[in-house]
Amino acid sequence: MEIKKILVPVDGSPATSRVMEYACHFAKTFGSELLLLHVVSIPPVSDVGGIQVAAKELEEAGQSILSSAVRAAEEMSVSPTTILDFSVGNAGMRIVQLAKEKSADMIVIGARGQSRIRALLMGSVANSVVNNAPCPVFVVRPCADQETSG
Repeated sequence: MEIKKILVPVDGSPATSRVMEYACHFAKTFGSELLLLHVVSIPPVSDVGGIQVAAKELEEAGQSILSSAVRAAEEMSVSPTTILDFSVGNAGMRIVQLAKEKSADMIVIGARGQSRIRALLMGSVANSVVNNAPCPVFVVRPCADQETSG
């Protein structure tokens, strides 16, 4: 079994550093390319002007999240590629679609990200990825201190 590409969705949550540790370990172990992904979920709206302002802010926040993840990877001697993606709707299904498009051999994802309320309303992003991914998914559970702080 070859694991040439590892897709790592990052959201800037406290669990991201732990996700990065596992992803970088796998990348070094298998000699894999590391693809860091941040999906900006944009809700469908009718106010186009308002969404353009919000989109710019979300893009800047996404770039910041990716930059932090790149620094973490580089500290572990891994040089990743980054993808900033805008999506209307379910981020989990967009991650699955990008895993197919990029021919990912593995996905490393956090069990719980930024939005617990959104997870209750829409379902967990990780759950969506696990149930629909075209490749194996390694789910990183938060440490006990991260579970209580989010």
